[in-house]
Amino acid sequence: MKWINQKIGRQLMFAFYAVFIALSITSAIVYTYTEQKISQTDATFDDLRERRTNANALAYEWSAAQSNVKSYLLFGTPAMLNAVKTNQDEINRLTTWFEQNAIYTQGDQYATATRNLYDDYFGTAVPLLRQYVEQKQEGSVDEQFVDPKTLASLSNGSELFNSDGTLKGSNSQIDGEADTAGIEALLTNYLNLIQTEEDEAKASLLNEMRIAQFIWLSNLLVLVIILVLLVRPFINRVTKQINSLSRDSAQLASGEDVKELPLPRRRDELHMLTASFNQMAASIADNKVHMLAKNEELQAQQEELVAQQEELQAQQEELEEALEITLQSEQHLKYRNELTETLASRETLTAYPEIIEKLVSITHSEIGALLFLDQHDVRSTIEYGMTPDMVEQLIHEDQSLFHRARVLKRPVHSSKQVAHESPLPYPYYMYEVAVPILDPNEEKIIACIYLVRYRDAFTPEQMSDILSFSHQLSLSLMRMGIYEKMIHEKNKTGQLLNSIREAVVYIEHESDELLVNEPLMKLFPEIQTEHQDESNLSSFRQAMSALSSIIDEAEPFEQYIEQIVEQNLPKDSLVVSIRARSAYIQIYAERIQINNVWVGTMLVLRDVTKETESDRMKEEFVSTVSHELRTPLSSIYGFTELMLNKSFEEERQLKYLQTIHSETGRLTTLVNDFLDVQRMESSEQRYQMSTFDIVELANDVTDFYGASHTTHTLVFAGNGPIMIDADSEKIKQLLNNLLSNAIKYSPDGGTVSIEVQHQDGFAEIKIHDEGMGIPQEAMSKLFDKFYRVDNSETRKIGGTGLGLSICKEIVKHHSGTIDVESTVGVGSTFTIRFPVAVISTILTYETE
Repeated sequence: MKWINQKIGRQLMFAFYAVFIALSITSAIVYTYTEQKISQTDATFDDLRERRTNANALAYEWSAAQSNVKSYLLFGTPAMLNAVKTNQDEINRLTTWFEQNAIYTQGDQYATATRNLYDDYFGTAVPLLRQYVEQKQEGSVDEQFVDPKTLASLSNGSELFNSDGTLKGSNSQIDGEADTAGIEALLTNYLNLIQTEEDEAKASLLNEMRIAQFIWLSNLLVLVIILVLLVRPFINRVTKQINSLSRDSAQLASGEDVKELPLPRRRDELHMLTASFNQMAASIADNKVHMLAKNEELQAQQEELVAQQEELQAQQEELEEALEITLQSEQHLKYRNELTETLASRETLTAYPEIIEKLVSITHSEIGALLFLDQHDVRSTIEYGMTPDMVEQLIHEDQSLFHRARVLKRPVHSSKQVAHESPLPYPYYMYEVAVPILDPNEEKIIACIYLVRYRDAFTPEQMSDILSFSHQLSLSLMRMGIYEKMIHEKNKTGQLLNSIREAVVYIEHESDELLVNEPLMKLFPEIQTEHQDESNLSSFRQAMSALSSIIDEAEPFEQYIEQIVEQNLPKDSLVVSIRARSAYIQIYAERIQINNVWVGTMLVLRDVTKETESDRMKEEFVSTVSHELRTPLSSIYGFTELMLNKSFEEERQLKYLQTIHSETGRLTTLVNDFLDVQRMESSEQRYQMSTFDIVELANDVTDFYGASHTTHTLVFAGNGPIMIDADSEKIKQLLNNLLSNAIKYSPDGGTVSIEVQHQDGFAEIKIHDEGMGIPQEAMSKLFDKFYRVDNSETRKIGGTGLGLSICKEIVKHHSGTIDVESTVGVGSTFTIRFPVAVISTILTYETE
């Protein structure tokens, strides 16, 4: 206990833990006891519930068995017999359970009676009734109701019935149900017993719960008693001691003397605190006496210090005045430095509002302005604190100080009294100064400084500052003019470079500066990098390296660029292909000389894709035309030479003449195609427009090709008539070209379908084949003149590459559209759409 009494916290924790442990132990005991009783009661309830459930189920099965037996006697169906057997099995199971789990006398009696009834009923009565039903079904027994005498006459009936049909041991025929009634009475008693047991279990559980509640209330009462008897006296004692310390501390703080406090008996924190307080009070009393003596000595020293302080105050005022002057000078120098830095770093007029603002601050002016002159006119002004009217008056009045400065070309100043609507108690003057800024080269005025103040005139020092600033401003304006010229020249050079359609790169030799134009970036977006703003030789190497990555054969290009970097310009140009030969670029370099000095190199990259492609197509066209012309000419020449040198039979001559005629027609068609293309390109093609039925025309063309091509199946589908305004011969030529291509590029035969229908105000013609198909990369050039798909399969088939180009021009002239969908190896579908003529609507209604 001595260890506990040394600390207040230990005393409190001891009381708390004692109460907590006692309360926890009693609570655990009560909780365990209550849980045990609840578990026992739950087990009792579960057992009683199971016994009631099985007893009710057994009574229900007996009732169901009697009902099913009666139904079996009436109907004799196997289903009823099976139901009786099911009831028998369930009754046997439940009876066995009661025999094994009987714990009450009534339960034993009920199980024994049920077993006896089960043996008699299912061992004798049910087999007898089954025999009766079987004989009735066989016809041996024929009666509407069961006669006990008939039952007695059966082989097993003598065990239950007398010869007169009465039950043995009974004078009537219905006393056989007495056993069932007895069992029901036993069941009722058994269920009443179960209910009684449940009530007793509930009452016992309630009694145990009341005991547990009483124990809990006892614990709470004990806790309250402990708090009243132990904790409250402890709190009162501690509170009393703390109040004593607080009261004496207040007296001590107010300067009063206090008596020594008695020490508590317990050597805890309060004991130590009281002892410390007594020691502190004694020490303060001693110090108080010492301080009184010391205070008198300090009072004398204070009077001496006051005199010294007055002297220091006077010195401080002098220093503050000097400091203020220094700060003003420092601020003035700061403004001048900022002004100088602003002038040195500004290259456009956008920074001059800040300059005039600083100048007004340096000179302690109220308003001011900078006027910039161009020849003899003011081209722009930057004002501070001045209204637009004041600026206009300054510029346009001949008597203004600005005009005097322009005429004299030297600084001028003036002072004048300001007039006011109401009289002022004292004169109010305005002091103004105008300082012209001269171009040192031409001695002409390029700007003017105008400042106004109201308090007093400008001092010589301020005028000197303004003149010094005017010289700096003159240099700044000259530098700005030079900068503007440089920017102008640079912009002009950039616009000139960008106006060149070819991609251009200019390399300055002395500074390694790099200039490029916009066509270069559009033609080669790959060279744009995050460092593209850096215009030097290293960025040129990076750009050319990026360009080299898209060139198909990069080595000649890299050698060409290396010669340019080494300033050894190649004499010839270089043509390279890029992006897998999707484009061709011609590269050449030119010297840029100024005063016969080589100052830079101009590298030009020209897109020659169209020229290269045109040359290739021309070569292919010449080769194709040569082949197309040579074949029929050879046939014509051969057959005519035979007919001239030899004599043949008339039939053979006719065959040769037909061949010559066919080849001549082939030549005529080829020449007509050339002429059509030429006339279409020169807009000399003439069209004979008329209104006709496109369905009929397409059907005629299909019939013609169907009769002349037996290896293909031509299918036509059209809902007509559909009238269009067009040149029928050109439309026929269009359909001939498309059908000819569909058959020609389907060498293995197949079906070629032509479908014509009216679709949203247009006549839509679809021509579908099951031929070779067209690669996707050829779609964009399919309708170009002289273009042919470049693969081995199509090269075996003749053609000039003009058919689809002619088709596109015909469709375009008739305000139509032509589209194609194709899959290689599957086939192609060409879709042509022409506007329907207005008359087609009327014909459609008449047809309907």
